[in-house]
Amino acid sequence: MPVREHIVHVPYAELLQHFREEGRWTCIVCGGRVRCRFFGHQPQPRVPLFECERCGRRSDGCQTFEGHHLLYRYCPLEEAHTMRCGHWRPEWQRAKGTCPVCESQKREAAA
Repeated sequence: MPVREHIVHVPYAELLQHFREEGRWTCIVCGGRVRCRFFGHQPQPRVPLFECERCGRRSDGCQTFEGHHLLYRYCPLEEAHTMRCGHWRPEWQRAKGTCPVCESQKREAAA
């Protein structure tokens, strides 16, 4: 399986500024509203903590449609495999639904 290199394009301070300006980010798994807890605690005290209000998914922003676009400059729906945040380590999941940033949709594979 090919692996995409994840190169971060914005620093965390800029990511947090975008979150404050936009006000609402969306979970890539359940589509729930994501809350920013700003900087985390142990074991990642300098990494921002974003948490979905619906499913509890935690990340540094990479598990949100908006944050993923900013960090990696592509839609998480382009990934054909499961993913998780390398910092906050939620369970492995695939992005699904409709992206509020670029309006891409996850098409289910035919059975």
